[in-house]
Amino acid sequence: MQNIENRRLAIIGAGVSGLSAGWYLRDSDWEVVTFEKSRGLSGRAATRTMNDVRVDHGANYFKINSPILEDLILKELPTEGLFQIHGDVFLFDQQSTIIPGDPNLNKETKWNYKNGISDLGKRLAQCSGSKIIRQTRVISLEECSRCWNLISDDGRSLGVFDAILFTPPAPQILDLISDADVQESSLNELNELLAESEFNSQFSIVMGFKNRIERPNDCCAMLNEDRKHAVSWLGFEDSKSGRVGSDASVIVAQMSPEWTTSHYDSCDDVLFKESIIEVSKIINFPEAGPAWIDKQRWRYAHPRVALDIEEVENCAPEGWFFSGDSFVGRGRVGESMVTGIEAAERILNTF
Repeated sequence: MQNIENRRLAIIGAGVSGLSAGWYLRDSDWEVVTFEKSRGLSGRAATRTMNDVRVDHGANYFKINSPILEDLILKELPTEGLFQIHGDVFLFDQQSTIIPGDPNLNKETKWNYKNGISDLGKRLAQCSGSKIIRQTRVISLEECSRCWNLISDDGRSLGVFDAILFTPPAPQILDLISDADVQESSLNELNELLAESEFNSQFSIVMGFKNRIERPNDCCAMLNEDRKHAVSWLGFEDSKSGRVGSDASVIVAQMSPEWTTSHYDSCDDVLFKESIIEVSKIINFPEAGPAWIDKQRWRYAHPRVALDIEEVENCAPEGWFFSGDSFVGRGRVGESMVTGIEAAERILNTF
């Protein structure tokens, strides 16, 4: 091992879990380097500009439901542009019947940023001070003197690290470590545990309207309760402060896993036509339909089960740590952040 002053941690993935871990280690003796395969930060807490509108096309909002998150988001990170989403989440069933949602869940405050939910990751990165290397894909690992050499997809060494925090979905971690060069160790048990993880794929179809779309009063979103509809979630971006003009609407329709699987390779014309049909069963569309429409395809949107993080780390090589949605069992921004913070605590306590 290197001296404690020179210990290096590689975080693979700049979603909110990895970024939260980097933030937590900001005042430690660790040198933290985060590798992100894409250009953006925050993972599925994602925002894009579509037709001049900032749209959250992954996670719709986040909740602050633990003391560590309250301290982090309300005290440690910049709060400019942070706001509460007003309105309730309603429910609908297979027959598109709409009913009020759970009153207790609707009492919980839903948070977002004026510029989009992706600002959460940007602010974590800004306040952590750790180095973030984007558009760099880690594809393999080599063990060398109880440290780890990371290899990029173009064959370059990305550096040697004392510890690694894996944050991608478990199927992607499994692919990454499949060619790992590990001395005197077998990854069979770890591979078997990671292989138990299953993720749903999901299309997000974004529809823009020149007029305000009617829906129940105080409704900011709708959730399919029985999981039998082609649509899983409808989010109304116009319920978010300053996002959409007062006379317009932007709707994010997150399609069901079954619908997504059956349309995964469909052309845009088919995707848009059939998603419009399904969404129009729930809410009334103008006869002309959307003024514009766009899409985002998520390969690993939501885990179906939660892996046991202690069990996974116990059979992993020394210096390997894990966090993220795979260990939450559902797509929840706040809970994923907590797994990153807890992983950072384990790293500090282990070395």
